[in-house]
Amino acid sequence: MKKYYLSIKSTSNSTILNLMSCIRLLLSMDTKRNKKMETSSETHNSRNSNIFQSHVILSVISSSHVVKGTSAVLLLFYFLSFSDSAFDHLCVVPGYVLPPNFWVWTLVTHNFLQRHIVLVLVDICVVILSGKLLEPLWGPLQIGIFFAVTTASSALLTALIYMVMYYISGNTVYLFETHIHGLGAYIGGFCVAVKQLMPDEVLLKLPFGKLRNKHIPLICLVIAILLSVAGILNGPYAMHFGFGILFSWIYLRFYQKHSNGNKGDMAEDFSFAR
Repeated sequence: MKKYYLSIKSTSNSTILNLMSCIRLLLSMDTKRNKKMETSSETHNSRNSNIFQSHVILSVISSSHVVKGTSAVLLLFYFLSFSDSAFDHLCVVPGYVLPPNFWVWTLVTHNFLQRHIVLVLVDICVVILSGKLLEPLWGPLQIGIFFAVTTASSALLTALIYMVMYYISGNTVYLFETHIHGLGAYIGGFCVAVKQLMPDEVLLKLPFGKLRNKHIPLICLVIAILLSVAGILNGPYAMHFGFGILFSWIYLRFYQKHSNGNKGDMAEDFSFAR
């Protein structure tokens, strides 16, 4: 198994580097978006935009049909999000997803819905990485099961928490104006899966120590919380992300079926606290 991880390591590293360059370009363009620009600056940004688009397009084209299809759905739902009615009927809304309304389809559709193109592109990057790292090892069926278990359970528990907040406060905002959407839960689950596959892989060498894959879930959760507090991400996102970490770990630790007939991964370095 370790040999297989090493065989995909070079491919995953090149994919990660490409996506990191895309994200750096995107952040550079977004920082300058609201500033007054001279003609030369506009030309430079246009060139950066073309480079970024080519990176993403090439990454998607070289990926599997599952990645291509998921990326297309993410883009489609981004355009659907401009309709308030469609947005309300595709998000998980605590007052509607549970009985008596029981909008169960939103447990699937909420994953693909984002109203900000930057978050759409982040979701696509994670889908691409998932296709490069997880799909060759698990196969499309196991990816689908992992996706469904992680995202549906995370959305349900997040909605339940907001219902409890409603019963405590009596504020109907928690019931009908809270929209749970995006791939936050799956991104959290993907971080856990990468921790499982290559826990000791060094990403960065910092003055105070080495940043490894096993540190990524906690770091990303802290970032999600900070961005939610700052109002950059919507309110439920950090909670949705955190439950994605929890439920993905439970599934991978105890329930995932392997080709040899075993279930789960009881390795010491995959314990929840490590």
